[in-house]
Amino acid sequence: MSNSSVPESIARIGVDCREELREQRYALIPAGKLQLSEELSGAFAEMAASWDRLDVDPHFGGGELATRTRRYSDFDYVPATGELTPRSHVAYLQSEEMNSFVGGLERHFGDVEPAIVENPLFKALVEYDFDSLPIEEEYRSQKWICQIHQIRIVVNAGKTYEVVPEGIHSDGYPFAGLHLIGRIDIDGGESTVFTWEEEPLAKATFLDPLDTLIFEDRKMKHHVTPISAPSDRQGQRDVLAISFSLPGSPYETVV
Repeated sequence: MSNSSVPESIARIGVDCREELREQRYALIPAGKLQLSEELSGAFAEMAASWDRLDVDPHFGGGELATRTRRYSDFDYVPATGELTPRSHVAYLQSEEMNSFVGGLERHFGDVEPAIVENPLFKALVEYDFDSLPIEEEYRSQKWICQIHQIRIVVNAGKTYEVVPEGIHSDGYPFAGLHLIGRIDIDGGESTVFTWEEEPLAKATFLDPLDTLIFEDRKMKHHVTPISAPSDRQGQRDVLAISFSLPGSPYETVV
């Protein structure tokens, strides 16, 4: 890209969607529009392999139909340097108003592995998501909290299960990015973003690794349709969720 105002990480990895986010509060970025260097492309396999090492989510409730595994960590994020520093382990907690399925529960998951935090593609995705945000310049120089979720859902052979048992919802983050890491032997999984009044705005089924959605989470709602596995084998869907919040500013998380 020739526009000198575009941050270096955006110029390196993909399209500038700040104006799109400013106007409509969401941006869908197909993987084909991301321009990964040889180094970043080569880092994908190592990053994706960590989804094989996630912890079982005891709160998912899929029973004989499906299981969910995940990791979750909070980080201090310095946009100027791209530095991610792990914060102390914390439970993932949402109110019953925000999450009708498991709201009010302190959910503890394993922390994101240090090697993944140092993975160049992972770091580039964090930088890309943040640099895409339509925020005022005065906030770009401040230290943000970055929340990282790694999630895998495995659906048993011949079964169908909800990706989001809480239904159409908001997680309360000022901004969030969702990246498909992989899907194997899965049908379904169409993502939709809605107005707060639950009027659909856009739909997309993530099929290719790094298909991406960035959106203003706390002012919108989102949903993913159920996923199904074929009759003779399991299927799985892996996603990376990256969100940002800045306590004491207009960009605080709503819990």
